Amino acid sequence: MLDEIMNIINQHGQQTVVENAAVPNEHNEGVLQEASSSILGGLQQMVAGGNFSQLIGMFQGTDHTVTNDISNNFAQNISQKFGIEPSAATNIAGSLIPQVLGSLKSQIVTQGFGGMNMQNIFASLSNGGGVQDIINSVGNQFGLDKDKDGDVDLSDITGMFKK
Repeated sequence: MLDEIMNIINQHGQQTVVENAAVPNEHNEGVLQEASSSILGGLQQMVAGGNFSQLIGMFQGTDHTVTNDISNNFAQNISQKFGIEPSAATNIAGSLIPQVLGSLKSQIVTQGFGGMNMQNIFASLSNGGGVQDIINSVGNQFGLDKDKDGDVDLSDITGMFKK
């Protein structure tokens, strides 16, 4: 998934970053790398925090919180790391991050990234874990592991209805 994100960033970053006078040429690559880190880090935080509805909402185009959070983080980072004026950093982030996330969403929906589906995306964002690992993690936090075997599965669901 990182390769796909970097390809999309490079596509959109030419005008937004490379041809932007506010970004010194020696920092072009660093700013593009920071965009990748900010996007991947933001998506990973969503998964780790159990904010699946926001992540799914982003892919469905109904939740812009993820985009705004990633954009704000990216703007702050490039301003601090590369000395880019805060207003210019905000403009760069406000242009680049929504374009990249929009393209990512579009490619996932239409092309599937060569088999990339929501389970694969969650696995990629959760450092190799799949949807079941995410369910187990969230389920354990909310006491849904009724049989105390370390996972949340059908036996836990049936256990909820037994007296």
